[in-house]
Amino acid sequence: MDYEKLSKVFYKYDSAMHHKEYEKRLNSYGAYHTNLQVNPFRKGRTESHSETLFFVHVDKLAKLYEEVIMNSCKIQLAVKDLPAFAVEPFFHKLIVNEAQSTNEIEGVRSTKEELSNVLDSIQDAKSSAKKRFWGLMKTYNYIDKLEPIQTVEDFRKLYDELVADEIPKSKQPDGTYFRAKGATITDGVKVTHRGVEPEAKINEKLIDLVNFLKVSEIPDLYKYFIAHYYYEYIHPFYDGNGRTGRLLVCSYVSRKLERYSAITLSYAINNDKLKYYKALENISDPLNKGELTFYLIDMLEILSSGQQAIIEDLQLGLAKAQRIKEYINNIDWAANDHLLKFVLHVQLDITVFAGEDLILSNADLVKVSGESSHKINKVMNELETRNVVSLVKSRPKTYAINDEFIENIFKKA
Repeated sequence: MDYEKLSKVFYKYDSAMHHKEYEKRLNSYGAYHTNLQVNPFRKGRTESHSETLFFVHVDKLAKLYEEVIMNSCKIQLAVKDLPAFAVEPFFHKLIVNEAQSTNEIEGVRSTKEELSNVLDSIQDAKSSAKKRFWGLMKTYNYIDKLEPIQTVEDFRKLYDELVADEIPKSKQPDGTYFRAKGATITDGVKVTHRGVEPEAKINEKLIDLVNFLKVSEIPDLYKYFIAHYYYEYIHPFYDGNGRTGRLLVCSYVSRKLERYSAITLSYAINNDKLKYYKALENISDPLNKGELTFYLIDMLEILSSGQQAIIEDLQLGLAKAQRIKEYINNIDWAANDHLLKFVLHVQLDITVFAGEDLILSNADLVKVSGESSHKINKVMNELETRNVVSLVKSRPKTYAINDEFIENIFKKA
C-alpha cells in the first residue's frame, strides 16, 4: 500500500484498516511524537476528543530535508560571490518581497515602494518618525538576530512590535495578553477553523509550545514548522496571527539555515497559498488523527521552491555581473579612470542584484567608494556627458543608468 493520508485510507478501505494503519504509523521506528494536543475540526465544529500530533520520517520527507540543507549551502556560496556593496541591497529586495507577500496573504494593502521607503528610514540613523509597517520591516531586517521565544509573554511582545499598530482597535487583544473571546477562520465561504478558547486555554497551549521548542529532540526544521502549525491552531489573537506566525517560523529557520532562505518563506507561500492552507487544514481532519507527515512535506516543498528562486536569481545576477565586468574593462574612453569604472560597476551591479527601483545617490556612492564628494560629482558629470546616466533627482543628487547603455552591454558578445 502506498503511503497516503489516513483520511484516504479510511475511504479507500474501511475503518478497521484505517485504525490498523494508524497504529502501525504511530508505533513505527520512524515515528516522532510531540506533546502537542489538538482537537479535530469538521464541518464547522470542533470535536471534543483530542489527538497528539505525530509524524513518520518517510523517505520523501528525509530527501526534502536534505534538499533544503543543500539549497542553503548553494545560497551561502552564491552570496559570497556577490560584490560586498550588493549584499545588503539584495537582502533588502528579499525583505520587501517577503513583507509584500505576507500582507497580500492577509489581505493587507501595501506597495513595494511604500515598504522600501520604510526600510530606508530604518537604515537612516537620523530618522525618528515611525511609519506604517515600521515594526514589520524592522523585524524582518533583523530576522537572524531575534531571540528565541522563552515565555508566553514573548508572543504578545512580538505581536506588539510587529503588527499591533496595523490592527484596528476593534480587533485588538481584550484579555490579559491575548483574546478573551472566540475567533473563527473562514475561507470566504465556510468556517475552516476555530481558535482555542478561553484565554486560560490559550496560555496553556502556548506554554506547551514554548516547552516543545525548548526541549523537543525532533530535527530542527520539522520542529519549527510544527511550531508554526500549532501557533496558527491556537490562534491567540483576533487578527495578525498569520503575520506573527510566519515571522516566528522565519526567525527560527534563519538560525538553522541562513537569513535568505528564511526571509523568502512568505513569498513562496504566497505563490502557492492553496497548498499552504490545505496543508494546515488537513491536520485538523479527524480521519488524519493528528498526523503531520504530509504537512511537513508540503512546507519543505514550499521552502525549497523559495530557495530555488533565490538560487536562480543569484546565478543569473552573477552571470550578468561577469558580462558587465568584461564590458567595462573594454571601454576605451575609461581605460585609465579607475574610479569611473568602479562607480559604473557599483551602479550596474546594484541594478542587477537589488532591482531597477534602487538607485544610489551621489552621497551613497561617496560612502561605498570612500572617495570625496568632489571626485564622485566629477565622475557622474562625465558619465552624464557621455549619455551613460541621467539625473533623476536633485536632492540628494541621484543619477540612473540609461536603459540604452544597459541594453548595449548585453547585446555584445
